[in-house]
Order: sequence, then structure tokens, then C-alpha cells
Amino acid sequence: MNSRAITNATSRGQRPTPVPPAIKLRVVVRLRSTPFGKKLPLARRLAGECGRSLRTVLCWQTAYKQLGYRGLDHRRADCGLCRLYGDAELPLVVEAAVRVRHYGDLRREWRSLALPGSYETFRFWVRKIQAFGYSEPSDERGVLSA
Repeated sequence: MNSRAITNATSRGQRPTPVPPAIKLRVVVRLRSTPFGKKLPLARRLAGECGRSLRTVLCWQTAYKQLGYRGLDHRRADCGLCRLYGDAELPLVVEAAVRVRHYGDLRREWRSLALPGSYETFRFWVRKIQAFGYSEPSDERGVLSA
């Protein structure tokens, strides 16, 4: 019986919880100190303990080799940005988020704007803008203000 840690187990449809860079560093140090020929079985075991794939653990090692500790804390540059709505459509979604107040308003706005993407995508961004507000992109991390 293989005992794997299920610390980062997720239900269907949810993203896994992020692994802290300190844990990633411990995994990378263990991999780098392991002799050649024994790395792959160890990498598989460490990936199972972290709840990630073998490829992800090997990518952590590559990122550490290229950028050091900073490479383990790397996040996507477009995290929190809407990749579906461009510069022309995003202000329309923000205006719609202000106008939507009652049941039925959301679907009516979505139909009238005829934006790309599904109703669920439109609903997600309207609700996110309503919950967190909107600010002009002032930094490289995102559009939504916390």
C-alpha cells in the first residue's frame, strides 16, 4: 500500500492550494542532493507527497537552477487579468457590473452587450468586479484591487 500525503487534495473543479516556496525549496534540495539514478523514484515520491505531478516537481528544479529561490516564487504575470475581454470590452463589463442590481439584470446585460464568451464567464467577471472593485492596471500583477 502506497501512503501518500493528501494535503493538497482537491475536489473536482477547484484549483489545488499553492505550495509555499519553502516547501518547493526543500523538494529541490532533496532532489539535487540525490545521486544520479535515484532521482526519478525520489521525484515521484516527493510529487506524491506534495500532491503535484512529477513534471511539476521537475519544473521546480529547473526554475531553481535558472532563477534561484526567486524562481520558486514565480506566478503567472497575467494572474487576475481577464484574458477573454480586451481593452474595448473590459470597460463595458465594468459598467455592466455597476448597473446589475436585481435578479434578471445580469442576463439582460449579457444579452444586450453581445460580448465574446459564455454567460458564466460574464457572470464570473461581473461578480468579481462587484466584490473587489475595479482599478486601472497600475502594476504588472493584476487589474482587480483587493
